[in-house]
Amino acid sequence: MTPSRRDFLRFAGSATGSALLVGCDAASVPPIATANAATPQAANSGAQTNSPGAAAPPAKDPAAPAASVSTPTITALKSYLQQHASPTFSLPPAALSVPGISWAGPITNSPTPATSLPNGVVIPFSSSLLSKAIAPSYTASLPGNPPVGGLPCLAVNRPYTCKGSARTIGSVRTLRINTDAAVLELSGVVSDDSQTVQTLIVDGYLVPPKILTSSQGYRGGWDVGTIRIDFGTSQQRDIWIETNMYLAFVKVGSSDSVVAVGDSAEPQLTVVGDSYLQCQSGTFGNGGAIALEVAARLGIRKVATDAIGGTAYYNSGNNLGNFNDRLPAHAADNSTIYLIMGSLNDYGDLVNSTVVWPSAAQYNQAVLGYMQGLRARQPNALIVITAPYCPVPSLSDSFGIAHPATNTSGTGDYLFKAALLKSSLQQIAGPWIYIDVLMGSGWLNSSGASGDVRNLQWFTGGTPGPGTTPSYKPGNSNGGGGGGFGGIASIPLLSGGRYSQGPDVIATGGSGSGLLAWALLDRTGAVDSINVLVPGSGYSSGAGLPTISLDPTFQITPATLGTPTLQAGINPDGAYPLPAWLPEGVTDLNNIYRMLRTDLTHPSPVGVNYLSTRLAQNILAGIMAL
Repeated sequence: MTPSRRDFLRFAGSATGSALLVGCDAASVPPIATANAATPQAANSGAQTNSPGAAAPPAKDPAAPAASVSTPTITALKSYLQQHASPTFSLPPAALSVPGISWAGPITNSPTPATSLPNGVVIPFSSSLLSKAIAPSYTASLPGNPPVGGLPCLAVNRPYTCKGSARTIGSVRTLRINTDAAVLELSGVVSDDSQTVQTLIVDGYLVPPKILTSSQGYRGGWDVGTIRIDFGTSQQRDIWIETNMYLAFVKVGSSDSVVAVGDSAEPQLTVVGDSYLQCQSGTFGNGGAIALEVAARLGIRKVATDAIGGTAYYNSGNNLGNFNDRLPAHAADNSTIYLIMGSLNDYGDLVNSTVVWPSAAQYNQAVLGYMQGLRARQPNALIVITAPYCPVPSLSDSFGIAHPATNTSGTGDYLFKAALLKSSLQQIAGPWIYIDVLMGSGWLNSSGASGDVRNLQWFTGGTPGPGTTPSYKPGNSNGGGGGGFGGIASIPLLSGGRYSQGPDVIATGGSGSGLLAWALLDRTGAVDSINVLVPGSGYSSGAGLPTISLDPTFQITPATLGTPTLQAGINPDGAYPLPAWLPEGVTDLNNIYRMLRTDLTHPSPVGVNYLSTRLAQNILAGIMAL
């Protein structure tokens, strides 16, 4: 269950406390440096350089592991990233030639899909000719096990157990194929009254996402269909595709060739998280956008995700499974890099709509135990841990404590959780990287190197609470903002027309980009609504709005659409932190207006772009310094 903003604020608690950060007691962990710190703690040394007013560095832990040394895994990873990562941490350059992406024919209830290649060569999705991240985890495990063309549709199905109940976790779905085909077809199933977004990287160039509607009018169940990708010419191409379709097979022309991708030695990235990891962007509309964008910026093509909203190291999200529960599932990915983004939803466990609080020892062990368990299962992988994201900055540096019996540190919950994550990571063997996304004290790796110290929260903005000073920041639960990124709020429907299946929604022009929308049919075949999946960004009123049309392929009588409306920005009462904190510029000091969606909690498309860029930058720098 994805927590609402109200749930988030309830977990964060009210903000009270004193003007100075104090050390944690023996049952907890040492505090991290405040935002005035010049550099983060050096790993395993106790050495730290602080500007005036920063918290004192913790004593050296005599049991801390020795600094990391280069391993064959890290050496190979460095070599790969030097050749493939973007030097500017950008997404791949835009493709100059964009293939046509459409349904090959009508979606259907029949197990026989439409095709534009009746004599083509079928390649089962299970074939080793198609490269897939975590390929052994794909099984015929969809509800009803729908067959398409006599082959099963495969889905990622990693098992785990939560409180005695067997569960499974999926992943983003990608494939990579090396072929000279002018036309490529993907056949499988998509949920009815839904959609699927396709994003391609072809020979290193990014193809804009294309959203296809799958609606037969509240029929429910699975729609069988074929996605047709038409490049126009026949030439050898390295094609990477991310899609929301559960595939049964790929088809090429009878005279086309397909060769093995040969990427077995390339690194693989697994990202574990909560509803932040479920968010979409203007490039990746099926969810998992932060993971997919981080990977794309690093030049990594094998990506897996484990995302359940409302969960963290201890919080199971109403018995869906916390990180420890899911550890056996994603640890079996055997990835080169594990990026763990979590703790916003800790530390109370939401069980049957009731919050169950752990003791300090239970919560500390949940965090340390997860990291120790992942290291034991993956002794050579790079483990990257982020501090908790806090979408209400005035809470992230406050002294709010939701449950004093769990947080005995004397610091606010988010500083406490960040400190615990950092100190726990320092107790396991390298290679690892810690990234402070909370207060901006930079990254730190297991060799003791550090960087990107900006002393500014990744999310900033909102309203100072009453009595706020540079040393006393009580916070304000009404602070923060969102929606100011120029997204489209809605597309009015004036009349529904009639269609044999849901028409694709096409957005052209305007001042922005990234809008993805789909059409829902009612049982008569009339368009029931136009649903905005990704609002895009950078649009403005008047001439800056996009033109919206419906694809006429399946049209019987046309629907009529109104003028798109913009999302209303929410930004109460000014900037936070106070100007006494070193700013990087006015926009950086109050960026939450554009970084968050209108729910004031989750990243907007602009926020996903920002977070993935900063994460890629920190991960690459941390790896190169190992």
